[in-house]
Amino acid sequence: MALLLLVVGGGVGLVALLSMWPTVLGRIGGVRGQLVGTGLIGSLLLVFMVLAGARAMFISGHDLTILLTMLLFAALLAVGFSLYGAGPLARRIKRVRDGTARLANGELGTELPVEGHDEISGLSADFNRMANALKEASAREREMEEARRDLIAAVSHDLRTPLASARALIEAVADGVANDAETEARYLSSACNELANLGTLVDDLFELAQIDAGALQLELEQASLHDLISDTLSSFHPQAERQGVHLVGEVAGGVDPVLMNPPKLQRVLYNLVSNALRHTPADGTIALRAEPDGEVVRVEVADTGEGISPGDLPRIFERSYKGEKSRTRREEDVVPGTGLGLAITRGLVEAHGGRISVESRPGYGSRFYFTLNRA
Repeated sequence: MALLLLVVGGGVGLVALLSMWPTVLGRIGGVRGQLVGTGLIGSLLLVFMVLAGARAMFISGHDLTILLTMLLFAALLAVGFSLYGAGPLARRIKRVRDGTARLANGELGTELPVEGHDEISGLSADFNRMANALKEASAREREMEEARRDLIAAVSHDLRTPLASARALIEAVADGVANDAETEARYLSSACNELANLGTLVDDLFELAQIDAGALQLELEQASLHDLISDTLSSFHPQAERQGVHLVGEVAGGVDPVLMNPPKLQRVLYNLVSNALRHTPADGTIALRAEPDGEVVRVEVADTGEGISPGDLPRIFERSYKGEKSRTRREEDVVPGTGLGLAITRGLVEAHGGRISVESRPGYGSRFYFTLNRA
């Protein structure tokens, strides 16, 4: 008797497992169909098991009828509860499917309600995180596209200006407008300056392209930061004197040697000091400082200019971002800013393994500082 029940029970269990296998249930249809199918399969298998047990135990027909009636009633209850429980599940799954369809159609602001703590709630929460990530990525892409258009417009203007000026000056010399040697020499000198500005802009674009592509590889060597700062201050002294700006250099002891690429780091200092000169009025001060800071060296360029507005600070290192029009150039500037200098500066500092930041308040000047690894 026990062996028969064991065989029947094992067979029924095996049939139940095979019947409720995902590939089998998947052919039934949606969640409602699968839950109802599971309930029916379980009820039918239980009936077969009871029939087999009743035959083995010689249960009377009257008792068997009562038992089967109770099992049928239980099966109907199981199917009813399956349908009742499948409804909310099906509606929640449909919301996820509808949200996925809206997201696929470009509605990146789609958000699903998170109800309960089951797997569907977890799926809805994951969907919301994915939608937010896609929305942020789309916003960044739009910003990058807008920045690209602005960069192209700005560079086109900056390329056109020196070209037009140089062409006009050369045509004036060719047409004989400059009728004496002194005027002709002045025109040609101005044309050379414009072409030099054009060459500088082309170099900036090439260097920025290398930085953006991650192709800028610097060969670092041990060198003297003190000498580099001294050379930078010496090269800017004539311009600072013409503008009435005081240049100050402060290098603490123990700074040298520093791991750097001297020409590229010279470019960093040149960009920062020229930017400070562009925005510092007469009788203002620009200080170039360097001091040890643990395992790194901290270099700072501080000025007493008009400062940077809080709205411009987060974007100050972006390509072609010039901020307020009042900060784009001074009337006495010989070479206008292209908006590329600070972006290149950040790329060169990061290529040295350092970090660059800025602090500023309108009316109180600005302070750019970056770090370099000590040798």
